[in-house]
Amino acid sequence: MRTVFDERLAEIHRDLSQLGRMVNEAIYKSVKALVNHDAELAQEVITGDLKINDKENEIDRKCYEIIALQQPNTTDLRRVLAVMRASSDLERMGDHAQSVSKVTINVKGNKRDSHLEDIISEMGEKISAMCTDIIDAFVEFDVKKARATADRDSEIDELYHKLRFSALELMKEDPESVLAAADYSFVGMHLERIGDYTTNIGEWIVYLDTGEIVDLD
Repeated sequence: MRTVFDERLAEIHRDLSQLGRMVNEAIYKSVKALVNHDAELAQEVITGDLKINDKENEIDRKCYEIIALQQPNTTDLRRVLAVMRASSDLERMGDHAQSVSKVTINVKGNKRDSHLEDIISEMGEKISAMCTDIIDAFVEFDVKKARATADRDSEIDELYHKLRFSALELMKEDPESVLAAADYSFVGMHLERIGDYTTNIGEWIVYLDTGEIVDLD
């Protein structure tokens, strides 16, 4: 028979899955808005970040309640703390998606470059897939999947380096593109950080399994 603690933790896991979907949608929309030069969609992401913040606060509140009311043992407490950390990482990922959208609005009118936007689009697709997989791994407590997903962050890093190099080359070839190239690099930085936070969540899954903090970078 499931305990009250297990039932409440399962509810929190469902909340975490919902938060993950909200963040993933924000990432997808932020990249789509940039590539399509869609300021209206970018503003939707910026406005929607408040809902992400509210959801993260709700998860935190439920975690504090379960600690106070259920007085979990060491193993169960570790499970709750891992949820709180993962929730915090997701909220930060949402912040970076919001920052990408702010760049989209600010870059309007600057010279655009389809090659750099293609790289950003590829980064966005890979990050969205990683986000989906890492949340599934957390809820399913799949350590193997968590490690495999975290390993894919190297692909994001490679694309980021490619983006920065291409942006520098564009600046050299076309001085009028300096502002736009800088904005693209800034977007790449935010997407790269989202990949890092995805890896962080993988580390919390390993923490659940071993009780040790590991570095999956």
